[in-house]
Amino acid sequence: MSQLDSGTFKQVRDLIMSGYHLADIQKLPCPTALIPENTHVESLEVFSLERFRFRGAMETTSIDDFVRYSVGYASGDEPARCFIDADNMLARSIFNIGTLENPGHADNVSTIKLKKTAPFRAVLAIDGNRLSQKQIAEWLEDWSEYLTAFDADGKIIDISKAAQAVRRITIQQATQQDHEDGDFSGRKSLMQSVEATSKDVMPVAFEFKCVPYEGLTERRFSLRNSLITGDEPRFVLRIVQLEAQEEAIANEFRDLLIEKFDDEPVLTFIGNFKA
Repeated sequence: MSQLDSGTFKQVRDLIMSGYHLADIQKLPCPTALIPENTHVESLEVFSLERFRFRGAMETTSIDDFVRYSVGYASGDEPARCFIDADNMLARSIFNIGTLENPGHADNVSTIKLKKTAPFRAVLAIDGNRLSQKQIAEWLEDWSEYLTAFDADGKIIDISKAAQAVRRITIQQATQQDHEDGDFSGRKSLMQSVEATSKDVMPVAFEFKCVPYEGLTERRFSLRNSLITGDEPRFVLRIVQLEAQEEAIANEFRDLLIEKFDDEPVLTFIGNFKA
């Protein structure tokens, strides 16, 4: 009698184990095969002319396309669920989430992630940074069509003149030294003042007007202009109440989707969903 090796025992074991699940495999609606090796299941869907069920993931940055796709694949019998994450400016529609009694696979989805426009990225990139005269002048010139400059009295300054004013700024330093001697005391003091001046009217504030995300409305951003004196002057443009503006933008995105899905077979929820 020939001696059996370990490989033969493993093959016999796999065949026996796979035999226990043959009845379960035959009951599955999707064509499936049970592979004896390591006893794992393999779908035969790839060999069919059509897929067993529709599933996929559509991604876009367009609100209109996201709404059109979501409405097109939703149905009255099984409405889609749209979960809106306004803080991250994204939303996700799930078309086969199912119900508690008949849960779906939740793998047929559509996702939108809004993309910042170029002007909005530019104003966010400049916020709070220390800029040289050349840097701020070039930035004002590059984005002049979105900008309005104001002087200390709130009067509008032409952007080209505002850029010229920051280019021609000069730093003046004045030093005053006091010395006092007495019979029993002595005191010295040194005071230095730094003043920045320009031959042109200096802009103290700006208004930047742009559409922050595609599909949303135009917004106005107020920028405060600060000057830091030193060996070389540095300018700092800071967006006023940026967090409040971002919150308002997120609310607009949320409200817009809810409005567009009104009277459509798409139920909206605020939050995220994981299957």
